[in-house]
Amino acid sequence: MTMRILIQLILCAYLMLPMQARAVEIIVKDPLDYSLKQYGLILGVSLLGGIAAFYTKVRKGEVDATSITAFIGEMATSALAGLLTFWFCEYLNLQPVLTAAVVGMAGHMGARGIAWAEGALRRRADRLIGGDSGR
Repeated sequence: MTMRILIQLILCAYLMLPMQARAVEIIVKDPLDYSLKQYGLILGVSLLGGIAAFYTKVRKGEVDATSITAFIGEMATSALAGLLTFWFCEYLNLQPVLTAAVVGMAGHMGARGIAWAEGALRRRADRLIGGDSGR
């Protein structure tokens, strides 16, 4: 069993060599390196998606149009989903226009998008460690 793990580690290290050679070219940015203008655009697009989602819920009769708490909750989850999506798109080096479109969709999805990402990450982690998270 330990020999199998050793072989897997060696194989992983070997497969990562091309990534290490390219690592010099990659500029690492942290969340504080982006401008306020860029964050304003991202939050604006994700909040527009949240407004569209709130309007859809009002039209379906799921939420009262005068419910301030539902509106604020929708805006907060839309902003969080949009911001997380922006950082993920930046990690993947997607084009800015595509990033803006994906951020708008994530803002519209709001809590559903966050729950979907959580489920996808949980399934991925379960496959990697070979366990079951109880779901």
